[in-house]
Amino acid sequence: MARQLHLLPFLLLAPTVDAQWCVPNTAVPYAPTMPGITQVVCNTIDRTSADIEDYPYNSYVNTGLSTVLQKGGTYPVTIAFTIDEQISPHMNLRIWVDFNHDGQLDDVGETLLSVDHLSGPVYNGQITIPNSVATGDTRMRVTAKMCSHGFHTLPTPCDLPPDPFGYHGEMEDYNVEIVDAVGVPEMQRATGVYVFADDASTVLNFSLVADAVVHAEIHDASGCQLLVGTTQHMAQGEQHLVLPALPDHGAYSLRLWLNGEPMTVRFVR
Repeated sequence: MARQLHLLPFLLLAPTVDAQWCVPNTAVPYAPTMPGITQVVCNTIDRTSADIEDYPYNSYVNTGLSTVLQKGGTYPVTIAFTIDEQISPHMNLRIWVDFNHDGQLDDVGETLLSVDHLSGPVYNGQITIPNSVATGDTRMRVTAKMCSHGFHTLPTPCDLPPDPFGYHGEMEDYNVEIVDAVGVPEMQRATGVYVFADDASTVLNFSLVADAVVHAEIHDASGCQLLVGTTQHMAQGEQHLVLPALPDHGAYSLRLWLNGEPMTVRFVR
């Protein structure tokens, strides 16, 4: 009760509450052209949407989508977004997960992705779930927000303190279940992994021991990512992924993610 009385004078700027998680009410679009998120991919989540979904109201979306993330697991993520070049040619991206279930998503260790000044339209990265966090259902929040070029402050999960210019961008919420790491080691989840690369395409061949969420990346010898495939659920058995052709002959590495765990296979084109 004491905390409620303390916050009462700031009622117009404080976040409202959806279930137990804060919902900023300051993400009001200034125009239908305000930029936002158009796609989020993380594990089994793959959501495509309009950049502004509820104009002219609050640019916050509780998607209702969910996925399961293992402690210690590393997961490729994709965030696609738009920009408003006249105001801010870049966007700042964040992913937060409320590991301690306090509804704020701003504690130490809860920021899983933080990248700034991106021109888009697509960012590919990864997040890692710490081994030390509690298991159970919680919330993941993804945002794309205008950067300092538009005189904006850095993104915060509840827009506290409120950005004086408004939260120009979008927030999307997803439900996640954090579980203990179980199952066979990643090297045993796929067998017979090999890559056939020619001038036409790059074909990945492997056999899954069990159903898995699969994501593939091709890196050059310096570690630079050259090709990336879509994240998809694949059934047990023989599988083939076709990626574009590599530009040059040389040594490369395939990084194959199975249920959030990577395995690496080197090959020569």
